[in-house]
Amino acid sequence: MAQASHDVGGRSEEPGERRVERNDRRTLGQIAGIELDPSKPAIVAESLTETFRLFHEQPGGLKERLYRFRRASFTDFNALEDVSFAIEHGESVAVIGHNGSGKSTLLKLLARILPPDEGTVTTNGRLATLLELGAGFHGDLTGRENIYLNGAILGLSRGDIDDRFDEIVDFAGIRHLLDTAVRTYSSGLYVRLGFAIAVTVDPDILLVDEVLAVGDAEFQQRSLERMQTFRDSGKTFVLVSHDMDAVRQMCDRTIVLDRGRVAFDGPVSEGVELYRQRVASGAVVAAPRRSDARKVRIEDAALLAADGAPVTEVLPSSALTLRVRLHALDPIDACNVAVTVLRGDGTHLYEVHTIWQGLGVGPLDPGQEATVDVRFVAHLLAGRYSMAVSVTDTSGRETWAVMADAVRFAVQPAPGSAGLVDLSATASVSEGPARRLGDSSSSGPIPLPRLARRRARG
Repeated sequence: MAQASHDVGGRSEEPGERRVERNDRRTLGQIAGIELDPSKPAIVAESLTETFRLFHEQPGGLKERLYRFRRASFTDFNALEDVSFAIEHGESVAVIGHNGSGKSTLLKLLARILPPDEGTVTTNGRLATLLELGAGFHGDLTGRENIYLNGAILGLSRGDIDDRFDEIVDFAGIRHLLDTAVRTYSSGLYVRLGFAIAVTVDPDILLVDEVLAVGDAEFQQRSLERMQTFRDSGKTFVLVSHDMDAVRQMCDRTIVLDRGRVAFDGPVSEGVELYRQRVASGAVVAAPRRSDARKVRIEDAALLAADGAPVTEVLPSSALTLRVRLHALDPIDACNVAVTVLRGDGTHLYEVHTIWQGLGVGPLDPGQEATVDVRFVAHLLAGRYSMAVSVTDTSGRETWAVMADAVRFAVQPAPGSAGLVDLSATASVSEGPARRLGDSSSSGPIPLPRLARRRARG
C-alpha cells in the first residue's frame, strides 16, 4: 500500500522525514546569546581556568624593562582552576569565599571582561554588570552623558534610554548633579548611578560584585528591594558579597570558592555555614608563650589524637589528649595543673583543674619531671581554638608557671550542622508518618545517622 506524503511549505515531505516546527528555530540573537533562549541555561561555565603571572621583580624604567625582558622571573598563579557550573533562568546565586578565592575574577569571566585561559563561558540573554566602582563611566562626562554611554554599552538604543531616563535618575537620586562631571561624584554616588542603570535597563542576567557595600544604608536597602523585585520577576542574578545576611535574604543557591576551586555548590544555608566554618578553620600555627617559672617549669605541651599522634586540625567531637610535661625547680609536695580552652576571639569556653578532680601532681624533687594527661572530647564546631596551661599551688592562690597559647588547633568544617558546639544530635519521627528521602516505599522512624549511612552506600 502506498504511503502518503505531506506538502510542507510548497514541497513534498517524504515519509519518516522529521518535520521542523517554526517555534523550534532559534533567532540570530538567541544563537549569539544576546536574546534569551528559554530552552537553554542562563549561564554555563565549563572547566574555567584563569592564570596570572606574578613577577618577582618590578623594573623601574624602560631601559631596565628592556634589559630584564628575557630574564624576567615570575610565578604562575591560578586565580581559577577547573571551575564548572550551570545557572538556570530565574536562579539567584551567591558566589562567596575568602578574599583572593577568585570571586571577582569569575564574574569578570562571566561578563567577558577577561577571556578564560582554559574553558568556555556561555551566557543566554541580555547581560548587565556592576563589578567595579566606576566601570563603564567616563570621568569627564556628566551624569546625563554617562547614562546614555552606559546604556549604549548594554545594547540599548537612544529611544530605549529616553524611556528609562527618569526612572534611572530618580533611583540614583542624582538629579541635582545630573549635568556635573562624574569625576566629582563620591564613591557612593558612583555606585548609585551604576546600579540604577544596570537594573533599569531590564537585563535577563545581572552580575553584581560587592560594590554595594560602598552605598549608605538607605541605598543598600533600596538596592536589595530592587534585586528582590528583579528576582521575583524570573530574572537571573549572580551576587558576590561578604554580607551573609544579604546572601541569605537574596539568594537560593551558593557557590563557595576556595583557592580558585569550587568547594561547594548547593543550598544557601549550607553554603553560608560551610563558608563560615572554612573561614574559622584556617591554618593554625602554634605559638606558645611562657612566663617566668617559679618552683616548677612547663617544659612542653602537645595536643594528641586518640592514636597518640600530634594534631593541629581535628573533626568535631574528636577524642583528644593534652599532654603537659613539668620540670621541678624546687622541692614541691604537690601542685595543681589548670587548662583553659579559648575560642579564636578570646572567648573563655572551658576550664579544668586537676585539684577540682582531687588530683595533685607531686611530690617532686628538683630536676624531677612529671607528665600530666588531660583527656577530653572536643564537642566543638568549626573554628580556631587555643589552650592555656598554668601551674599553681594546691590552694590555687599562688601561680608558679604559665604557658599561654600552649597549643592551638582548628576544628574542621562539618556539613549538616551549624553553631558553636557539636551536640551530636539525632532525630526520628516517634509518632506519625515519615519517609526516607529517596526511598518513598518505606516509612517509620528514621534515625539520621542511619539515613546518612544509607545515602553513602547509595
